[in-house]
Amino acid sequence: MRPVRFITWNCRSGSVDVRLAQLNKYGPDVVFLQECAPTELTPCTCRVNARKGIALVGVSRDFELSPLIASVDAGRASVAASFADPDGFSVIGIWGQPPHYVDDVLRTLHAHSATLRQGRAIVMGDFNSGTHLRRRRTVSAGHQKIVKTCSELGLVSAYHAFHGVQHAQEKHATYYHQFKSTQPWHIDYCFVPTAWVNGLMNVQVLTGKSWARHSDHRPLIVDLMPPAYLAMGSPRLSRVTRFAVR
Repeated sequence: MRPVRFITWNCRSGSVDVRLAQLNKYGPDVVFLQECAPTELTPCTCRVNARKGIALVGVSRDFELSPLIASVDAGRASVAASFADPDGFSVIGIWGQPPHYVDDVLRTLHAHSATLRQGRAIVMGDFNSGTHLRRRRTVSAGHQKIVKTCSELGLVSAYHAFHGVQHAQEKHATYYHQFKSTQPWHIDYCFVPTAWVNGLMNVQVLTGKSWARHSDHRPLIVDLMPPAYLAMGSPRLSRVTRFAVR
C-alpha cells in the first residue's frame, strides 16, 4: 500500500492538459488546479469567468471522479468529488474569491459541513488568506475564522501538522504577490481529517525558477497514507522516508 499524492496549484493560466503535464513527473494521484483555462474535459470543474476556471482531476487510474452535487450556498469557485477507490474519500477544492475571501471560503466549508464531519474528506486550494512571511507574524481575525471552522469540522492543515508549526509561523511561501520575491505569502492549503495526521508521509512546497516562471503560486504536495493503512495500526514511517518524492 502506497501513499496517495495530492497536489494543489494555482497555475495562474494555461490549459488543464498542459498544467497536468508539468506536474506529471511528480506522480500525482489527485490534482486540484485553480485559474486554469475553463474546460469540459473533466467532470469536476467550475468556470469562474470567461478566462479562468478550476479543475479537480483524478490523475491515476486508481482514482475515478464522482462529482458531488454542488450546493447553492457554496463559494463562487469550488468543486467537490468522491473517489471510489478501496478506501473511498471525498475532496473539496476551493479558490477563495473577492471581495471577501474569508467569507467565500467559509461558505464552501459550511455548505459541505455534513460531508466534512464524516471524517473522510480533504479540503485544498488557494484560500487567498494567510500570512505575509516578511511582515510581523500574526494570524488575522479572518484567517482565524477559517482555521477555527476547519478545526470544528475535524480538519487540520497538513503543512502545519507535518512541519510542526503554528499558523503565521510558516517556513515556506506558496505565493509571491506580483511575482516579487520580497512579497512571500503562505495562502495555499490542504486540510485533512485530524484522525489521518499520522498518515502524513510528506508535505512540501515545490520551489525553483521553473515554477516561478509558470505562476505566482507554487504547487503544494501532500503524501497521505490511505485510512485503511492507519486502521492496521502501522507505525509512522521514519522522517527520511516521509520526505522521499516519487
